[in-house]
Amino acid sequence: MEDNELWLRHLLVLGSQVAVAFYAFARSWWGKDPLLFIAIPIFVAGIIKYGERNWVLRSASSKQCRNEMNELSRKFEEFSNPDVFEMTDEPVVGEVGLSDIIPQAKFLHGADLCFQMFRVLFADLVLGDSIHLATHIFQREKTAMEAFKLIEVEMGFMYDVLYTKLAKVRSSRVIFRAITFLCLVSALLAFSLRMSENNHGYLTAEITISYLLLYGAIAIEIYSVVLLLFSDWAMLWLTGQRKPLFNSVYRTICSSRFLNNDKRWESRMAQHNLIRFQLSKRKLKSISLKKLLDKLKSISLKKLLGKSNIQSLEDVGDDLKDLIFEHLLDKRGRYKLMTRSPDPGSNDLHAILSERGDQVIGREKCLGNFGWSVKLPDFNDSLLTWHIATDICYHDDVRKNGGGDAINIPPNCKMSIELSNYMVYLLVDYPFLLPRGIGNERYIQTCSAVDDDATLLERIISDQHSSWDFGRTISKLQKSRRKVSVLCAGFKLAKSLQTLVGRDDWENERKWKMISQVWVEMLTYAASHCGWKEHARTLTRGGELLTHVCLLMAHLGLSEQCLTTGL
Repeated sequence: MEDNELWLRHLLVLGSQVAVAFYAFARSWWGKDPLLFIAIPIFVAGIIKYGERNWVLRSASSKQCRNEMNELSRKFEEFSNPDVFEMTDEPVVGEVGLSDIIPQAKFLHGADLCFQMFRVLFADLVLGDSIHLATHIFQREKTAMEAFKLIEVEMGFMYDVLYTKLAKVRSSRVIFRAITFLCLVSALLAFSLRMSENNHGYLTAEITISYLLLYGAIAIEIYSVVLLLFSDWAMLWLTGQRKPLFNSVYRTICSSRFLNNDKRWESRMAQHNLIRFQLSKRKLKSISLKKLLDKLKSISLKKLLGKSNIQSLEDVGDDLKDLIFEHLLDKRGRYKLMTRSPDPGSNDLHAILSERGDQVIGREKCLGNFGWSVKLPDFNDSLLTWHIATDICYHDDVRKNGGGDAINIPPNCKMSIELSNYMVYLLVDYPFLLPRGIGNERYIQTCSAVDDDATLLERIISDQHSSWDFGRTISKLQKSRRKVSVLCAGFKLAKSLQTLVGRDDWENERKWKMISQVWVEMLTYAASHCGWKEHARTLTRGGELLTHVCLLMAHLGLSEQCLTTGL
């Protein structure tokens, strides 16, 4: 990303390298070696390749982003009015010229539109009112699956610009690619003709290396062209021509199983369960030497792949996407941009973004029981407390249902467990994505507490039919620890959650619905309190769910960089 801001330096490097190469070439021009003429097409191809890279770097720079944003802002100024929330997405679609795009490709052009608008966030720039109002109109009528699909494509565009330096397909770029390819092929043919003569006087090793370099350059060029031809950028260009022939080519590629790039994001989230992970480490001491060596090899391989703390991968299902999207729409509904003076409790964006479970608990009139758990000074303490409580509630429900595979566990329970394990995975492997705190130290302390009470915890999470009492368990945990630990706090919270069921009109499903919404609120809190440059670092791994949620929040105007300047 830093290279984008240093495009002028790269341009100077290009100029100096061209000057040096030209000087060396000129000094050798009067020689009698015919291979000097072969250097000309290679020289041209090199200038084009390096020049194209500099152009892409300049296009992705903050200054260029700001200029493009000013143009987009002028297009959407008419939407900055009090009637904006009564509008549909048709005026937006018509204004940006998407009305005549074939239906199959509208999501692609919509993602490109949002990418052009929101890439300034990664440069730490602020969005104008008209921009996020327009995207709010564009997003609010979509389903959760459509919204996440659009974010997925948009993330792909961002990754290309930041890391692969691939940008929009333009006629000029196609021409330059063709010239580069022809230059390399002509150089190879000329070299082959020269080497077919017997009086060239070159060593076999020199000839072999030259062939390898030329064939390698051509292979790389072909590979890059193939990637470009079947990329989203090419599909964007094809459908943007608005011609039947190009649209037919697009439909053919989309219908092909091998050519279609439909799977851009794995839609999976890593899982890390603190108690199970720590207890599994203890079991290493009791297994045989052979199994121990096999386990160590597996751990070493995972560390090599950067996955040492991943216990499993879970799909981000449609139910979870619906839950997240509905929660974000609810937040957006409580924030009315058209109101000049914020109404505390319903229109303060900063307060809405600071919610980390308290709003959900307050809505259920349970702040007196659970408010302490989401208002801890360190967000990571709240995260670990709810992680342990969620895990214990799950195992207690399984035990009450007779053990087994927990068939009767509600869907909200599954989503709660997955989000809980995912957030702890981020805390352990990518703490820079979460709000600053002492999360790592607190995690180590909690692991130590699990070790001290391993026998008790193993019995609890084994889902045995034998009953156990929360009060006695908490008492034992407190006696084994000198200070109050997150583990004890988690058990206390779990006890309070479990005692809800049966009171008033509380059922198990309602309890898990509240827990799942608390986890979604923690997810959105973490997403909005992470810097965009940190989010951009995750794109090298395909992007995290946290980053997708953060960008979706920005689309809806739920970002500090989308604050109104006063309407």
